Formats: sequence, C-alpha cells, structure tokens
Amino acid sequence: MNQDDLLLYVEDFIDLPQGGTSWKIFGETGMEEYPITDKGGIEWTGVRPKFKDAIKKLDSKEILVQGYMFPLEESEEQSLFLLGPFPLSCPYHPHVSSNLLIEVHAKKPVFFSYDPVNIKGKLELVPKDDDYNIFFRLNDAKLVSK
Repeated sequence: MNQDDLLLYVEDFIDLPQGGTSWKIFGETGMEEYPITDKGGIEWTGVRPKFKDAIKKLDSKEILVQGYMFPLEESEEQSLFLLGPFPLSCPYHPHVSSNLLIEVHAKKPVFFSYDPVNIKGKLELVPKDDDYNIFFRLNDAKLVSK
C-alpha cells in the first residue's frame, strides 16, 4: 500500500476535532531521498521534506491535531513523543513515513494513552533533520480534552 492509499484510511482511526488540522495536509508533504554517512561511517538514505503551500501557511502557528501517541520515554508521562494518525503496531519504530509523524514537545508531561488524543501546540516545519528525519514539531504542546 502506498502513502496516498494510506491517507484514505485516516478517518477510520481518528476524528478531526473542531478547528483541527487534517492529516491530509501533512501527508501531502513530498519526500526527497538523499544519501548520508553517519559518524560511524555507515551509509544510509535519509529523507527531507518538500513542503506544500498549505502546510507552509501553518508554520509557527498554533494548531490542533488528533492522533495516536508513540512514546519515546520510559514513563507513563511523556514530555517528548511522536504523534501519528494510526495506532501503534510495533513498539520499536513508527510504521508510517516522516510526512505522517509529528514530534511533540509537551509543555508539561502527558499521560500515555492507546486511544487517540487531541494535542494543541505551535507547529514548526523542520527542513533538515539528519538524525531522525522529522519534518514537523509541535512545541509548547498540551493535551486538549475531546
């Protein structure tokens, strides 16, 4: 299944909150592969975003998005986590490409949930992240009740 097909199923898993941002806007971001050699001399392929105008208009703006948490910390409370439109399917790595993941930096820790959560924060477009291939960050984020 390709990325465009995957976007067709987002609405089966989450509800767009009133005033929320659709995952389609994130998913429309193009991905450009490039070669990289890490500090250990290992070569691999990274990806960089090709942002469309719709997402560029949201840069540095506060947005609301619903998604599933992917924990990055060994705690019930998460200050740093990934958010995506689909539930977890693997505990070791995300199951979608970089244009369907948001790195969330919470203002105060958020209790992990297997259910979809509404998160509000300031969107940052990330043009280059050679370490993790993150395209989007949500800063000063907080949990918003449904």
